Amino acid sequence: MMHQFILSLVFVLMVTSGTTKAELTESCLACMCYAESEGCHMPDPPCTNDGWSDVCGPWSITYAYWMDGGYQGGDFYSCTSDWQCSESTVRAYMGRYVTDPTAHCEAYARTHVGGPWGAHQ
Repeated sequence: MMHQFILSLVFVLMVTSGTTKAELTESCLACMCYAESEGCHMPDPPCTNDGWSDVCGPWSITYAYWMDGGYQGGDFYSCTSDWQCSESTVRAYMGRYVTDPTAHCEAYARTHVGGPWGAHQ
């Protein structure tokens, strides 16, 4: 259900923004944040357990995602409780896994939610 909501928001953003080059735009990043934290805010508490693992911060980052994003900030819980570090993690993760030079926001959102192969699902 949340995945459909994210993809719907991304589609609207794509149609209205007209972004054609592969870059993680501020509006795309904000859209993903909005969908992940129900309004793009730092959750209180910053981490919750989704039944599989802790998901933390405004982008709902997991420990594995944080590792793939380059261990930003040196400590998972400190990083995901900090706006800039959380954003740096998402940007690094996207830089690692979204390699299509024609990628749009939808590919970034699918990768964010679905992992390294999310854009192809």
